[in-house]
Amino acid sequence: MSRPPPRDDDPDRHPAWSGFAWAIAGVAFTTLFASPWRPTLESANIVMLYLLVVVVVAYLFGRWPATVAAVCGVAAFDFFFVPPHFSFAVTDVQYLLTFAVMLATGLAIAHLTARLRQQAWQARQRERQSTELYQLARALSGALSDEQIAEAATRFFGCSFGARVLILLCDQQGELVVPEAAVLAGFGPVDTNVARAVLGRDLPPGERLPLVEAGDMLCLPLTAPMRTRGVLLVAPADSVPVAATAQRLQLETCVALIAIAVERVHFVTVARQATVHMEGERLRTTLLSALSHDLRTPLTAILGSAESMRLAGPALPAGHMALIDAVRDQARRTGELVENMLDMARLESGVQLRREWQPLEEIIGSALGARAAMLAAHTVTVVLPPDLPLIECDATLIERLFVNLLENAAKFTPAGSAIDITAAVEDGALCIKVADNGPGIEHGREARIFDKFERGQAGAQTAGLGLGLAICRAVVEVHGGSIRAENARSGGAVFNIRLPLGNPPPVAESTRDAAP
Repeated sequence: MSRPPPRDDDPDRHPAWSGFAWAIAGVAFTTLFASPWRPTLESANIVMLYLLVVVVVAYLFGRWPATVAAVCGVAAFDFFFVPPHFSFAVTDVQYLLTFAVMLATGLAIAHLTARLRQQAWQARQRERQSTELYQLARALSGALSDEQIAEAATRFFGCSFGARVLILLCDQQGELVVPEAAVLAGFGPVDTNVARAVLGRDLPPGERLPLVEAGDMLCLPLTAPMRTRGVLLVAPADSVPVAATAQRLQLETCVALIAIAVERVHFVTVARQATVHMEGERLRTTLLSALSHDLRTPLTAILGSAESMRLAGPALPAGHMALIDAVRDQARRTGELVENMLDMARLESGVQLRREWQPLEEIIGSALGARAAMLAAHTVTVVLPPDLPLIECDATLIERLFVNLLENAAKFTPAGSAIDITAAVEDGALCIKVADNGPGIEHGREARIFDKFERGQAGAQTAGLGLGLAICRAVVEVHGGSIRAENARSGGAVFNIRLPLGNPPPVAESTRDAAP
């Protein structure tokens, strides 16, 4: 990445010729200043003046101008202050040691002073970078959307690196989304192949952030603790190609902060949606419970009135009996819908199971008796093995499960179709199948039909709320089992129920013989 413009405290802000010129000028000024005092000043004091120039030049302009000042200081001292004057000849050999010590001291001072100045500048740079990262972290911590994260990242990269950025995030399927705003932002065409390659790269823990170049841009993965959330494109403001720089640690830190912020916003969004969904479900359950309770009393009154009017049939005008039977049938059907709503509300509110060891054939027989009228036009076959163990369950809820499945089969299959109920023990669980030879389930809706208020295309012409199969799933799950639907190869729908067995007590033969 191209480096941002140097700041005022950058050691390299002055051109080289300026520092060298000031070094020579400083030596010349010291020579002019000390020349009038040559008879009275000791040589050691004059040497100190030249070393002072080296210190000042090293502090202001760096190592190499200070080196020039040290060399020029030794030459000026020899030429102007060591006998014979105005000559580089030396009559006293001891001055050679003075020159060597003076030069070595000047070079050491130049090096140490320049190094100290460089370290001070680096400390200020690190402080500036820490401040900028703190400001970025503070801005990202308050970001509530991906747009606010992009705004904070753009501001940071513009101030710190003099670069422009574009954040490409992944959708719900993990695919990279490239918006058209990339062209409008001045990035030009984005190399999506490179971006997807960077996105798919799995970084082991502790590995440094890869700097992948895509044209004149850097392509950096937004690797968060859970997974990679997207790709960050960094482009310089000018036409200088993007390359790795000494600020790589700062770059990696800010990319990590952006990735964590993106993941945090993602989970905040997921949590918000889950909260809304939970509140909606709670409100729906409350409404169902209240509505069903409020409907039971008038429905009971309507049904009782219809039965009373039917008993008084001879005293009524001719033709009214059909109307009375219609009112009674509709009241019963509405009552069944209310019972479904009550069951759904009770199951979702956390019903307490009254578990008892029950034979499956009795529960199925009771369900068949409850829906005998609806199943009159169908052929129902029940095949259960003779050694089928007892199941520990709430008999009322399991009976409701079979009642709803049988009612569902009777509603959505034509008259004369067959309904088969089979059971077997597999892998320590009781596996029950309820199959029909009707039109089956629409492809792709095998799982959705268990959702509340979900009805297929065939259900649009059939009375109901779409709660029957939802109640079935809730009953099975509250017993620790599972239920799934599928289409049989020969046609029709198959509902597979799996219930845990536990350790059932032995069943006497007399009990089984007495079962219907």
